[in-house]
Amino acid sequence: MAIDLAPYEAPIKEAADKLEGDTGAADKAQADLTSLSQSLADYGSRHQTEAGSLQGNWVGDRGDLFGVKAKEHTQALDDAATWASKTAQTVGDATSLVKDAQQQCQALVTEFDADARTLANAAASSTDPGAEMQARAVIAGMSAKYAKEAADIVNAAKARLQDLMTSMNSTVPASAPPAGPLGSRTSGSGGGGGGGGGGYSGGTGGAASSGPAMTFPPSDQYGSGTQIKLPGGQTVNAPNERAAIAVRAALSRLGLPYVWGGTDPNRGMDCSGLTQWSYGQAGLKIPRTAATQTIGQKVDINDIQPGDLVIWSGHVAMYIGNGQMVEEPHTGDVCHVVPLRTSNAGEPLLGVFRPSA
Repeated sequence: MAIDLAPYEAPIKEAADKLEGDTGAADKAQADLTSLSQSLADYGSRHQTEAGSLQGNWVGDRGDLFGVKAKEHTQALDDAATWASKTAQTVGDATSLVKDAQQQCQALVTEFDADARTLANAAASSTDPGAEMQARAVIAGMSAKYAKEAADIVNAAKARLQDLMTSMNSTVPASAPPAGPLGSRTSGSGGGGGGGGGGYSGGTGGAASSGPAMTFPPSDQYGSGTQIKLPGGQTVNAPNERAAIAVRAALSRLGLPYVWGGTDPNRGMDCSGLTQWSYGQAGLKIPRTAATQTIGQKVDINDIQPGDLVIWSGHVAMYIGNGQMVEEPHTGDVCHVVPLRTSNAGEPLLGVFRPSA
């Protein structure tokens, strides 16, 4: 019996729907505000020139009063032109932010659908009577993970939109009414977006962080050959040099920010971006997402060795030895070393895999 993926996609799409809005209207508003700013600036410039010419016809107190009023009017026009320009920029920034969050959510839906369909098809062709039940459990765990990532994207975008609104209010001229608080989609105001979860198990299809590039020490400080020097000072050995290179590469990114969908080793990566890049440094290309990195030899947790990947339906970490693993955890955190675990926010554990086997 084929597995219907629609109910599993629904929670992800429900979160993504909160970003729906007329961005075309926002684009037009930005263009109108930009035009208004230019018109106000032009009018202010003409007013200043004409006022200067007229003031020569006045003398005494009346001349002084005219000069003061004319200057105030010119300043008000300049303030209004500046406010319109900054508001246009804010609208543009907000529109870009929402569009980016929409793309991230759509990438989540597309990725979930692809991975879930692969599992569903495999279960449908399997002769194991328990295959369908197992596939449903894994897909349900993936659905929960992806729905959380979509919700994080929505919430982070809303927070950034609120920051933009606060910044815009701080530049409003005294004569202009302040903008109201950012509301919800149901109240008629713009809703908004996102953050990232724990594993593209992945992001925007290979997105890079917009932050500055970081500088990292060379990975050879973590050993050479099959030997690995752990951050705590212990020394362990990997099953082969390729696994050791991957571990040293992953450790060399400690402190790198988590970026959903990120694949930039100098600005930000997500969990599967870290493991894919690390094995790439060892000359081994592995798939992009966590659920598809189940390649190589599957090993028992009791036989785990440095370089092995601990993979859940929506997250992946790399074992480094001495009961520890390295991972890019979630939005707002950085690449770090944590104790080995087999649980991850209720997600099904797909197993331990040795890509270097």
